[in-house]
Amino acid sequence: MLLKTQEKIVVIIPTYNEADCIEKTIHRIFSVLQTLMNYTHYVIIFDSNSQDNTAHLVQQLQKKYSQLILLSEPQKTGLGSAYHQAMNYSLDILHADIIFECDADLSHQPEYIPTMVEYLKEKDCVIGSRYVEGGSVPGNWPWHRRYMSMGASWAARFILTPKYRDFTSGFRGTRHKALRNALPEKFISNNYAYKLELLWRLHQNKVKIHEIPIAFRDREAGKSKLPPRSIRDFMKVISILRLKTMEKYFKMVLIGFLGLMLQLIVFNVFRPYWGPFFASQISVMAAMIHNFVQNGRYTFKTPVYENSSIQLKRGVYFLGYSILMILFQSFSLKLCVSYFGPGPIKENLFLLIIIFIASILNYLVYSHVIWKRQGGAGMGKTLIEQQ
Repeated sequence: MLLKTQEKIVVIIPTYNEADCIEKTIHRIFSVLQTLMNYTHYVIIFDSNSQDNTAHLVQQLQKKYSQLILLSEPQKTGLGSAYHQAMNYSLDILHADIIFECDADLSHQPEYIPTMVEYLKEKDCVIGSRYVEGGSVPGNWPWHRRYMSMGASWAARFILTPKYRDFTSGFRGTRHKALRNALPEKFISNNYAYKLELLWRLHQNKVKIHEIPIAFRDREAGKSKLPPRSIRDFMKVISILRLKTMEKYFKMVLIGFLGLMLQLIVFNVFRPYWGPFFASQISVMAAMIHNFVQNGRYTFKTPVYENSSIQLKRGVYFLGYSILMILFQSFSLKLCVSYFGPGPIKENLFLLIIIFIASILNYLVYSHVIWKRQGGAGMGKTLIEQQ
């Protein structure tokens, strides 16, 4: 009988001048991890050239904890950069199954880790959330800390998605497949706003994300490392992320416009010879093929090595939907004309409105059905590839 391989948990803790609290944090985390009997575990301290003796204290504790790893960089590059480097190390060198993000100052209590691990048996990402029911922040938090934390989360919920309450939580556990597929080559921000980007990328990949309530504690020692102008950084990242998602829509609209131009050219080339009816059929098919190929290549970027049967199935879906949209636009225009009356200005106005509505429907169907990306175990595969 084959024995089930134990899963590997890696807890990442970035540090910069945390000598006042790092020893206590490491002891607490290992005491919790050692209670997880069915898992192996490592703790990575990623030190960003601390000017106190943080690194030395970690080196001393390595004599006690063989699973304690110290990574360092020659100069401080930012929290997001530190996590990016440590996450890649966890995935590529340690081959972690679950990766935790955790602060060095015990504001994230390690005792929540077993609960998060339990949820990760069914979820891809678990967030320690301050703003779901049961969660809390310190009552004595200064107003600017509350404003920065809650304001960034509110902005992200309004501009990106209202699905998550705590976009800026730095206490998360993520499964390796989900993290590997969401991790960019470089975060937009090297600072705290990386949290927003990573959560949004996980969300875009349709992974299973769950928030559990935590009581966030203020640091027990040392000074806050929150850089100035963080709220500006958060807003910059939120805006870029939203514009990037709209980029696909505008690409699709541009390709659709080029398809329309192609349709008109083909129609007028063949019309004198075969008449308007047959010319219109050929021109519609030419536009459909153009839109399918170009959307796959540029808008949704399907792999060039994609299986031919998958391409055929996707093409059938696209063709069937395109025929439905032709019928939708034709009957919608007929309905508008019959209700409001004919006339060149009105008819063209109706057509423009219908085309605009159709473009939104097209984007939703293209991105959520024809070129949909699935999360979880099938991360990176489209809906059609999984059928």
